[in-house]
Amino acid sequence: MKDLQINFMSQTWTIKDAEPNELPEDTLGLCDPKTNTITVDPDLPLHVWQQTLGHELVHLIEMTLNLCLTEQQVDTLSTGLIHLLKENPRLLGLYHTEAVDDIVDFTPEDVT
Repeated sequence: MKDLQINFMSQTWTIKDAEPNELPEDTLGLCDPKTNTITVDPDLPLHVWQQTLGHELVHLIEMTLNLCLTEQQVDTLSTGLIHLLKENPRLLGLYHTEAVDDIVDFTPEDVT
């Protein structure tokens, strides 16, 4: 995969494949808020790669919004979101309309 740039809460993040020996042993992915990088092992089976990426994306949200979730909570949310999106592919289409332009930007401080 070529590096993918994404934006979340006014920050740019990079999603990239791990280089050989880049990830700690027994680690499938990593979300690094110091470098705004999500790294995933590219040699994983597709379903494991997708789950790992989902897990790291939930970490991105969790860290940015200071939610302090456990690994189990992060993994459970990831599994739920992946299932929801796979079972309802038209759901993403709801966010690809002009209505998105009307959404008011908010910062983590706005979340109670």
